[in-house]
Amino acid sequence: MVSFTFVVCAESYKYEAMDTVINLGEAIIKKGHQIIGIFFYGSGVYNIKERKIKDTSIRNLSERLEKFCNKHNTEFAACSTWTSFTGIKSEEFVEGAHQEGLGGLSLMAANSDKIIFFGPGG
Repeated sequence: MVSFTFVVCAESYKYEAMDTVINLGEAIIKKGHQIIGIFFYGSGVYNIKERKIKDTSIRNLSERLEKFCNKHNTEFAACSTWTSFTGIKSEEFVEGAHQEGLGGLSLMAANSDKIIFFGPGG
């Protein structure tokens, strides 16, 4: 079994990083591997903000993220410094998400065999 940590540095709807994180995560788990955690950094912290989307033509990525992490007991945390920069309050987080310093990312990384970064590219 291989364990993974995902680091997401891309905003929810600007790129398709969250779709890829969730779809890849499902495939990894289906193969018998484990996702240790998902850490949101930079503008990626916007992914943990709960969104009340009623329109069925728009995918609700925060809801998909919440369901994925709770279903698979996967830790998901946002960088505390970046949540402060963006002004996102903890009461706005999707259920199960929390703030964590870079030490939390270090622990996830130390307990993982592989780390995959998701970002806008260059």
